[in-house]
Amino acid sequence: MASKFSTVKLNSRLVDEARREADLFHRSLGSQIEHWAQIGRAFENTDGASAARVRAALEGRLKMDDLSAAEQDAVFGELGRVFETPSPDLAAAYATLGDKRAAARAARQAPSKGARAKSAA
Repeated sequence: MASKFSTVKLNSRLVDEARREADLFHRSLGSQIEHWAQIGRAFENTDGASAARVRAALEGRLKMDDLSAAEQDAVFGELGRVFETPSPDLAAAYATLGDKRAAARAARQAPSKGARAKSAA
């Protein structure tokens, strides 16, 4: 059976840049490099799309209306991918946030100490 993973040699500068981007977008290093590879493949197969313009839109520096249809498709595709498959770190952050919200909701619904003391008297 073939392995699902392969080892490749990459320029250390590329790896360092990928690590910075991975931290920024809450991805693992491997996921960041795979992400870049997927974007590169998508842009090589898309007519009329500019990677720099799509990145500017994803970063909020360019309005979606200023993008071509192909560029908008690339942005929405990337956003959909991120929401459908969050990195393990981002999924854990969402879970923690959910736990905090549930705890806050439970605290709001629980009777206050003063109300419990009055009802006990």
